[in-house]
Amino acid sequence: MPKKYCLALFLSVSAGISAAKADQSAPSDAGVAAVTDQQMFEFGSYGTLGATHASLNSADYALDAPMPYGSGRSTYLSPNDNSLIAAHVNATFTPDFTAIFQVISEYNSNGNYRPEVEWANAKYAFTPNFYIKAGRFALPTFIDSDNHDVGYSFVWVHTPVELYQQMPITSVDGINAVYRFSLGEAENSVKLIAGQNTTETALGITNSKNMRGIFDNLEYGQATFHMGYQQRSSSTQSDLATLNTGWVEASDLSAGISYDPGSWFFKSEWLQDRTLYKTNAMYASAGYRMHQFTPYLTHSQSSAASAYENSLPYLNMAQKSNSVGVRWDFMKNFDFKLQYDHIKLGDNSNGYLVNVPDNVTLSGKTFHVISAVVDFVF
Repeated sequence: MPKKYCLALFLSVSAGISAAKADQSAPSDAGVAAVTDQQMFEFGSYGTLGATHASLNSADYALDAPMPYGSGRSTYLSPNDNSLIAAHVNATFTPDFTAIFQVISEYNSNGNYRPEVEWANAKYAFTPNFYIKAGRFALPTFIDSDNHDVGYSFVWVHTPVELYQQMPITSVDGINAVYRFSLGEAENSVKLIAGQNTTETALGITNSKNMRGIFDNLEYGQATFHMGYQQRSSSTQSDLATLNTGWVEASDLSAGISYDPGSWFFKSEWLQDRTLYKTNAMYASAGYRMHQFTPYLTHSQSSAASAYENSLPYLNMAQKSNSVGVRWDFMKNFDFKLQYDHIKLGDNSNGYLVNVPDNVTLSGKTFHVISAVVDFVF
């Protein structure tokens, strides 16, 4: 979509935010609520203002794969890792036919905050338990995939880097079908997706076609279990000649569990990614809620790639992180978070660092990251 149209759409949606209710939450894959006494169009927004410092002088720390710069080598303090703003409009045409359009402005591979269309899809519910969605929608790899950019929706400053950067594809242009049913006292939903995607990463531009996947969510009491399997054909074009690939088959297997009885929580997820090599990533996190404060601990790690076919040269991104943080819900629809990360790179690895000088490998290096953010949702 041309830049000027993205910007115009973003501004027009933002202009309607003042009409939203103060307690309106960010959109979720659950769709639009019951339409009794509901307006046809409802507007909302969410965002994060943040700053990050990394104790590096030879590279930059970056949360997302497309980011060209971050804190460290380029600057002592960077707002780019966590800062973003998004606006969305939910349209309810009939009780069965709804749509969503969402635009987000965040730091991107071009080094700016140009707004981009994140979601744009229409949904038709054939029954209360079965619907089909067409357009651009979230790829449901992880438990928090539907709201991975909505900082207010989770406890951490950001989702664990080691896991979420293993799978940088966050959306699909295609079709999504969901069927919900009960299993005794548990509620289960099965989701099928098919489509394509184009994603800019630290390695270059990756095109994915013939994307297909099946995902299952089981909710039992305060526990949620998530599993998924997806396949695709991918091709990456990069400035590095060795990484200009033809179409190769890729697949991902993911699993996760979340338990949240209210006063405390535990969450853990795992992913195995297979292309021309195989990598694994995981995290485990727990926290305790004390009135407005929620302190938490997180451990996450990603493995070095292991070749199982005729592999091409690859960038080793193995690293481990131990994090401690606290969330403070200081007023309605706002929170403040402070997080400290201790990160260690794997052997012969630059991890997920960017802006690393040519022919430099920071093997086994440890460094520290301090992040502070304010999240909001309207």
